[in-house]
Amino acid sequence: MSAQLYTVTAFSNAYEFKPSRGVVYQVVDATAEYVEKLKAREAEEHPDRWLKVEAQ
Repeated sequence: MSAQLYTVTAFSNAYEFKPSRGVVYQVVDATAEYVEKLKAREAEEHPDRWLKVEAQ
């Protein structure tokens, strides 16, 4: 049985990301462990961003 994978999209209201409708980056095929590490890193380094996590 394979592990659940996730798609993570990071958003920001910063002006520089307006052309991409606020999307900063997208990660596909992320594991649950990677998603948790990414959430922690983003909270520390970029508190103005938020993540949308979707199961694939």
